[in-house]
Amino acid sequence: MIGYAVSLLLGLGMGGLYLMLRRRWRTAVELPAVVEESVTVFGEEMATLEFDVNGPDTTPAVLKEYRAALAAYDRASAARTEHDALTALRDGRAAMIRLDARRHGRPVPIDALPPAAGTGRPRPLTGTGERHVYTGYGDGTTKVLIDRPEPGRPALVEVDVTGNGGFDVATVTRTEGGAPTGGKLIWISGEYHGRCYLPADATHLSVTTDYSWNDHRWSIRVVPLSAATTLAHEHHGHGDEVLRYNGGPAVLTGRFRTGFQWQVRYVCGQCLRSWPDCDCRPPAWPRNIPGYDWSRGDLELGVGEGRYTLRLPRPGFLVIQEDRGGGSWHLTTQLVDIPPSALLRRFGRLGPRL
Repeated sequence: MIGYAVSLLLGLGMGGLYLMLRRRWRTAVELPAVVEESVTVFGEEMATLEFDVNGPDTTPAVLKEYRAALAAYDRASAARTEHDALTALRDGRAAMIRLDARRHGRPVPIDALPPAAGTGRPRPLTGTGERHVYTGYGDGTTKVLIDRPEPGRPALVEVDVTGNGGFDVATVTRTEGGAPTGGKLIWISGEYHGRCYLPADATHLSVTTDYSWNDHRWSIRVVPLSAATTLAHEHHGHGDEVLRYNGGPAVLTGRFRTGFQWQVRYVCGQCLRSWPDCDCRPPAWPRNIPGYDWSRGDLELGVGEGRYTLRLPRPGFLVIQEDRGGGSWHLTTQLVDIPPSALLRRFGRLGPRL
């Protein structure tokens, strides 16, 4: 009967009729309320998906992902254990991520786990099935397929870690037909709380905990870049953070108090890229303006306590990283007065360089 319902739905070609499956909710099995709510939310998202399986743009690959999402929801709604429900939810989310990428012409990420549930499969990657949230405990390496609030755009990752030992998070870009790439995002020891910048091209997170300890518990939440805290004229903080700068040309002055390496990086608010990928026009900085010229590089870095200056050309984002996540910092900004005539000569209509 379940297979017939899914086949009937696909034959009708109406995503909204997915509500038929939601009505067949379990009655004899009690799962945690948060898990049931996650399954219900996933079904509602499927029901509101604007997708016609018989449409002219529906390729076999797109249809395969859609069917996989439907089948995963069917498994989740009929699951008799929390593990089975969470595993099916994870598969459904992965199918939806690939479906969205194919429909919008973006690189298609390769899933981090095999799609079928079975004996010996790793435990679910999330504790409750909540979207954009990943949790884990114990030691070892966990790979997470990133579900972005705004697909194709940079995001923030909020990380909380309790316990002792080493903990690190790396970004991985792993897509169909492409060679895997990546870079270190967090490398700390002990407890940690911070926000990090997640590049638009990253498809996975690789989370590794130290094998010499067994009390690690961690959670990662992916939130939109717009959730970044606004940079105040004077801003105090500690550890890793991402701040949103809303002003015009300015000089940022900061002081770090830490025994480890730190860096401050600027991300352009117009194109959401860092140097050297950003080709937006820089301001016509007056002579003798302090600070590192963003047109020649986008970051300041150092080791231990130190003072630095960095030029901010326009609204954008500041990415602050400190190796061990425990240092403190103090930032101040001072606007730079650039004559309108100089701005017009340099910017034109604020378009990109030719």
